[in-house]
Amino acid sequence: MLKRIVNLLEDKSLYIAILLTLLIAYLSFISLNKIIPKLEFGYFDKIAHLISYLSLSFSWFLALCLKNESNLKTIIIVLSITIYGIIIEIIQGNYTPNREADFYDVLANTIGVLIGLVLFILWIQKRKVLK
Repeated sequence: MLKRIVNLLEDKSLYIAILLTLLIAYLSFISLNKIIPKLEFGYFDKIAHLISYLSLSFSWFLALCLKNESNLKTIIIVLSITIYGIIIEIIQGNYTPNREADFYDVLANTIGVLIGLVLFILWIQKRKVLK
């Protein structure tokens, strides 16, 4: 059963990556106060950024690097998603009335991307052991 889930995740990874990219952009530009109440505890926002970008990067690694591992592809994905997060923060700061740019959001995004890379490397190693 677990193997079927893993195969499904790997087979549909490009669709998942595109969907997550669009979902993150959408959620970044709408006013979330209308959807969820403002949470006033600790670093919830930063944890959400970290998990979002971890998921995003992992899905793009699965989509583009699983069958053809390449250091160049990996570097391009890391840089692209990091720049994507920076651009979203700049747009939030300059063009959205209810959002503002935050350096710590960019930091959380970048850490999420790097953790996604580590998890992908571990995923690859585990796959090689199982085959």
